[in-house]
This record gives sequence, structure tokens and C-alpha cells, in this order.
Amino acid sequence: MRIFFAVPRSAWVDLNLRRSLEDMGHELVRFDFPGWPDDADPAWQEQGKPRTNHRLLERFGAAGRVDLFFGYFYSSVVYPETIDQIRQSGVPTVNFSCNNVHQFDLVRDIAAHFDVCVVPEQAAQRDFHAVGARPVRIQLAANPRVYRPVPVPRTYDVTFVGQRYADRADLLRLLHTHGVGVRAFGAGWQARKKLDLAQLKAGLALFEDERLDGVRRLVRQRLRPTPVAGTQASSSPESVDTSAFGGPRLLQHELVTMFSRSRLSLGFATAGDSHRSAKRLTHLRLREFEAPMSGALYLTEQQEELAEYFTPGAEVLTYADGGDLLEKARWYLAHQEQSERIRRAALERARREHTWQHRFAELFAHLGLPNA
Repeated sequence: MRIFFAVPRSAWVDLNLRRSLEDMGHELVRFDFPGWPDDADPAWQEQGKPRTNHRLLERFGAAGRVDLFFGYFYSSVVYPETIDQIRQSGVPTVNFSCNNVHQFDLVRDIAAHFDVCVVPEQAAQRDFHAVGARPVRIQLAANPRVYRPVPVPRTYDVTFVGQRYADRADLLRLLHTHGVGVRAFGAGWQARKKLDLAQLKAGLALFEDERLDGVRRLVRQRLRPTPVAGTQASSSPESVDTSAFGGPRLLQHELVTMFSRSRLSLGFATAGDSHRSAKRLTHLRLREFEAPMSGALYLTEQQEELAEYFTPGAEVLTYADGGDLLEKARWYLAHQEQSERIRRAALERARREHTWQHRFAELFAHLGLPNA
């Protein structure tokens, strides 16, 4: 097929979605835009967003024959009227989004204007139906060309790679204070300090992932006033000292290698700051598929949807709370033979069922389109 591929500038999108579609034999007409623009930025509202929509319509009009329009849009990027105009051509329109359980507001205004919305989370389906959208539940995945075991020694006991928020710092500190060797890599784990090699490396990782868009966003964040002591922000998760085990963002190849360098790889399912509310919201993440595909022994927060894709206890491990996390981390670090069996089972299941090519085949079947 010939697919109009309108996505944010992102290394993850390129390595997973773009490569998988091309490996399936599809031809892509590529259109990209700034990854995560600030909808409250007057310059973006007055110039960036109108210009992006004008370019999108112009590029689509010049594309010639197209069998499918595939977008990864937020309301901050595209106008509903723009999607309406593209739909008038008769080309099926699809929008992909994730983290919809707690970020549905990012797509609420545009969801109903697409023919289909790819929505991984079961709990988010009702929100899309409520605004007149047509969600199809297709889960996240990983690209085995990118995520794969690497022949390196296991030099870390327990690691987590990802952003610091919710109660992640509290749980990792629990492991650390009880003598478990734990390391965390990603945005927010290192305190802001004078520029050094680690900071430069973190900046390079950000540029690799989001290009100049991410660098601009980081600069704007750094220029904002720092909350003073005694304000509400002083009791935030950032008040937890993670200097003993926190590390910088990793480059893509380092992320993949880290799964092989770790005896145990951690995951979290809590959405946003819902751990502070009456009901903790959870959903599956990319790591649920990237880690097993990379040959990790993966221990993640309990989430009922996980059992649809992996067998808990046989292919992945889950924990219910901090005490359960500590107990299971200690046990599996001490029983490497059992751990290796779980690693192998997860890798085989991920390769057999959870590639992006599997997910796109589901989408095309739903739309009545050919796979290649």
C-alpha cells in the first residue's frame, strides 16, 4: 500500500512504526512535525500550528494516490477541520495515540474526526466512544530489529529506564535502602547541576529522541522560575533523594543493551499522579513489550491487561506493592536458573506475537486493507 505517514519527529516513531511498515513492503509518503508542541505557546498558536496544518494539506494534496492516512496527532498539532478536509478525499484516516487513560484530553477535540482511532488501553475506550470517535483496541508492541538481546555481561542487579514521576522514586529508594543494587536512568533521576559529561550525554539522548524540538522544550523548562522552599512543589516526588542510584537519559542503543546488562529490569504501570488520588490509574507501557523483546527478566507493576499478552510468573513477573517488589527482586536475583527460563519464554512470546508488524496487520484487517 501507499500510506501517508504523518508523525512527530521522534527516534522512537522512526525505529518502530516507520521501519515496521517499510519492512512489510509498504511505501510511505512521510510528513513530520514538532513532536510535543506547547498548546499554550502564543508563537505556536499564531504561527507554528497554522503553518503545520497548511503544510500538511499541501503535502497531502501533492501526494497523488494514497491508500491510507496514518497520523500520530494531538489536538495541539492539527485542527479538526484539517482532518475533515483530508477525509473528504475518501482515503481512510487513522490516528494513533497512547497513554489515553490519563491524557485523553490531548486528543479529545480531534478523535471523532478520524475514521478510526488506534487506542491500546481498554479503560480508555469509553472516553473515545463518549465523544463520537471510533476506537479500535490494538495494543503496543516492539520492533525486533531494534529490541533484541545483546551479548554483554550482566553488570547490574536491578535497573529501571524511564522518566521519573508518580511514586517511582519511592519504590526504587525502598530497594536501595534494603540493600538491593538498583540503578535508574532517564529524565529527572539526576539532580540539576553544573554541566558535566553525564549532562552532555543526557542532552545527546534527548536530541536523538526528539531532535531540536526536544532541546527547545528543555530550554523553555529550564528558563521557568524554580519553586522556592515551602511551596507545594517542595513536597513533590522530586524531594526524594535519588543521587545514590539515579543516572542520565540513555541513548537508544544503550537502552536496548541495558536490558541485557541487567539481572532484573523494572517496570511501572501507574498513570500520571493517580497514586495520590482515590483510584490509582494503570495501563500497559511500551516497556511491557520492549523489555521482553530485548531478552529482559521483566518485573512490573500488576496490571490486569498484562495477562492478555504474557503469562505472569512464566513469561513476566509482577508486583502488587513495595513489599512484594522487594521480596520478588531478592528472590529472583538469588535464583538465576529460574530467571533464565522466564527470560527465554518472554523473548519467544514477544517475537511470536508482539511485533509492530502484528499490530499493523490487525489494523489493516479491521479496515479491510491488504497487509502488503
